Amino acid sequence: MTEAPGDTEFRLLGPVGVWAGDRLIGPSTAQQRSVLAALLLRPGQVIPLDHLVEAVWGEQPPVSARNAVQGYVSRLRRILALVPDTELVTSPPGYRLDLDLMRVDLYRFRDLVGQAGSSGPEEARGLFRQALGLWRGAPLADTAGPWLQETFGAALRDERLTALEDRIAADLRCGRHRELLAELPMLLSEHPVRERLVHLTMMALHQDGQRAAALEVFHDARARLVEEFGIEPGGELQDLQRRILNADSAAAQWTYDGSPEYTAPVPAELPADVATFTGRAAEVARLTGLLGAGGRTRSGVCQISGIGGIGKSALAIHVAHAVADRFPDGQLYVNLQGATPEANPVTPLAALGRFLRSLGVADSAVPADVEEAAARFRTLTGGKRLLVVLDNARDAAQVRPLLPGSPTCAVLVTSRRRLASVEDPVEDSVQVPLDVLSDEEGLALLSGVAGAGRIADEPAAAADVVRLCGNLPLALRLAGARLSARPSWPVSTLASRLVTARRRLDELRIDDRAVRAGFQGSYQDLLTSSRGEAAARMFRLVGLLDGQDLGLAVAAALAGTSDEQAQDLLDHLVDAQLVENHAPDRYRLHDLLRLFARERAGEEESATARQQAVERVLHCYLATARTAVGMIKGSGLWRSAVGPEALTHQGVRLETSEDLHAWIDAEEDNVLAVIGQAAHTPAAGLAVALAMSFAVSLYERGHWLKQLAVCRLSTQAAEHTGELLLSAHAYGDLGFAQICTGWTAEGLVHLHRSLAAYQEVGHPPREVALLDQIGLAYRALGNFEKAIEYHLRSLDAERGLADARPWHEGVILTHLGLAYQRAGRFDEAVDLHTRAMATFRSFGSALDIVSVQVHLGEAYRLAGDPDEAVRQYRQALARYRADGRIADYREAEISWGLGLALHDLGEWDQARRFRRRSAVILHHLGLVSAEERHAMETTAEPDTPRVIRRQL
Repeated sequence: MTEAPGDTEFRLLGPVGVWAGDRLIGPSTAQQRSVLAALLLRPGQVIPLDHLVEAVWGEQPPVSARNAVQGYVSRLRRILALVPDTELVTSPPGYRLDLDLMRVDLYRFRDLVGQAGSSGPEEARGLFRQALGLWRGAPLADTAGPWLQETFGAALRDERLTALEDRIAADLRCGRHRELLAELPMLLSEHPVRERLVHLTMMALHQDGQRAAALEVFHDARARLVEEFGIEPGGELQDLQRRILNADSAAAQWTYDGSPEYTAPVPAELPADVATFTGRAAEVARLTGLLGAGGRTRSGVCQISGIGGIGKSALAIHVAHAVADRFPDGQLYVNLQGATPEANPVTPLAALGRFLRSLGVADSAVPADVEEAAARFRTLTGGKRLLVVLDNARDAAQVRPLLPGSPTCAVLVTSRRRLASVEDPVEDSVQVPLDVLSDEEGLALLSGVAGAGRIADEPAAAADVVRLCGNLPLALRLAGARLSARPSWPVSTLASRLVTARRRLDELRIDDRAVRAGFQGSYQDLLTSSRGEAAARMFRLVGLLDGQDLGLAVAAALAGTSDEQAQDLLDHLVDAQLVENHAPDRYRLHDLLRLFARERAGEEESATARQQAVERVLHCYLATARTAVGMIKGSGLWRSAVGPEALTHQGVRLETSEDLHAWIDAEEDNVLAVIGQAAHTPAAGLAVALAMSFAVSLYERGHWLKQLAVCRLSTQAAEHTGELLLSAHAYGDLGFAQICTGWTAEGLVHLHRSLAAYQEVGHPPREVALLDQIGLAYRALGNFEKAIEYHLRSLDAERGLADARPWHEGVILTHLGLAYQRAGRFDEAVDLHTRAMATFRSFGSALDIVSVQVHLGEAYRLAGDPDEAVRQYRQALARYRADGRIADYREAEISWGLGLALHDLGEWDQARRFRRRSAVILHHLGLVSAEERHAMETTAEPDTPRVIRRQL
């Protein structure tokens, strides 16, 4: 038996929970158990918060459901801390549970069943018994609401029953029929029309010499099937009955998984397997496991879907060859030409005619009516073990008449569309969507086509080719074929030709095969569908953006439609496999499809229309960024006045800190991309405004490397506008971002440049802020006297302004206190932080108070008062979390300081725990390396990481 490491395990096969031996550790409530079960059923996957809400309450959750689930997750984390190698990760839009699967009874059960399936009868008996011994009652017991049971319960119970049947079959093969005769009647009474149980019972009775009893079981089962469902028993049961009637002694050894006699022709129509087939190990394993594994068909219909050129047909044919021996009655194949350029799709009647002729029906006897032909096809395939491959299907209507009616048959469908409406008679249809190849698989495919030696000689250039082909199998095959046809070309020559985006699709063609042609077929097919013109326009416009993906609001802004209309059009594109819906309400294009879409936009949209579409996106992002600044408050509020006052889009609705964090995490790369796109266009001023507002969110989230990149692009955009005030803003932001990321000397240069520009245009409030930031730069450089000088100048200038700004004075007092702190003048630092705290209590936000309280705690610690330091740090952490924040830079800073103060008090275990928390957050934010994280977590008295030292 495969044992879980240690004695702590998760259970789903009975009462849900975390167990240590026979002792339940938790969770203590049914709602928490539902959340745990939902995470365990999809380990390693991000489960959206809304799905967890549904798991607890179903379709009518209370108003407070989302907050309640967040509380359940928090309590689960405390329980999971007791389980080694287990982590519950916040990963917008939800949570991900990472753990060793062998600690979960369900996955140990499946592992044992898999081992049994490839073992001899005697060993299989033991493995099946061990697997079934993991069941401790009804699955998912003691959870809240009906959703989990309705969604997963029946499937899990069927898994157990199937394993039980497998164990009984193994017992029979070992001659243990007498033992089974006490067990099988009860099982059969619970499942009287389950044909495999009927079959096993008949065999046990026949092996025991009870022929009459075996035949009586058959007649009882047949009567129920006819009365309740109007169907006859399957071919295997009928064949066993005939063998018993004929007193065939071999029937006692004939298993349910055996092959009945047949007289019809045996078609073998599969095309040749692809000689250079590469990768897809997970998909191959899944499909071969579903298609006839263990001698029976586990899935009636498997659908392989994906964009043109993704390798659907190659995978289907490869898998079909791999499982062909499981289908002794033959393999049927037809290319339905559903997405073949300049070819009409094969009609269902024509495909049925081919199949019927392959099965021995005379050409003159093939029905001319599609329903009659489909009925004839189902009759001929009834009870047979036949594999049907329907390649390149257009839609569900084309496929549905071609499905056999017997559960002994299997169907493998490939289509660019996901045929979600295919009605599978065995109600066990499986979707297998294909993504691009991994980098390793892409290199292997390129090597297989172009020659391993050439690829090995130029690994860097080969990696570039794979990347520029977007890891798309068809593109890689064509690239490899071009190299193979041009032996004088170095791989770097092809890579250099692919670099130019406007030429890339031209290069990816050979003879009559081309990536562009495949995309064009899907695009033309789209235009002929309902809402085709509008969906095609959305596709073209999506191709204009350089970002990695886009959300619903951005898509709506791009097309100038409502969110509902945008979603409808995007869903249309998803069905056409032109856009991928990779997360709830998030969509993306393959790199080569983006080039194709951009080509179509260049041909079919005017330059003005293209520019206006990008500007609408900038407005959407700017509106959302301004909302974020308002939620964060603090010193960034003035930034919302930069750029146009009236915006064409209201932006994404942000209501909670969780909404804000999720939006930043989802959009930071996309905002960076669109700012870069607009930096040298007429929309450059919009780009600066967006960069300035978005930089506030990035700073507060601790995403300083992205903040630095945004600020660099902002300076380019500002210079493009030629407006001195925008340049002053941009260079000030760049200088501050450089201080945060350790480029302090360069940052000081840009801060002085910004100050000079503000002085030239006459902007006293911003001059005050720049003097203060220059003080920060000098403090980071270790020149504390200079830092104190600039902070004092800033404080004097602030107090000399016509309009009093108490909040700004509090910020300067904080920074001045930090300078005194670094200079070793701790009493003065404590005094200044205390004064700043009083100011923020009257005029600041909760986050302002947290910030100054952290600095106050560190000042007390350095002054030799660790008790007061711990008190300040704990209050700061409690206030921070009460504000709904988690896993930002600020929590890392608080945790680190609290760890140091606790260490000073001799609380070493607690100190180590908080330091580790800090290390995890900083590494997740990309602010420390893996080596630095390791040192922070393992060294007894580690140095304060540089990223935190720069802020203190």
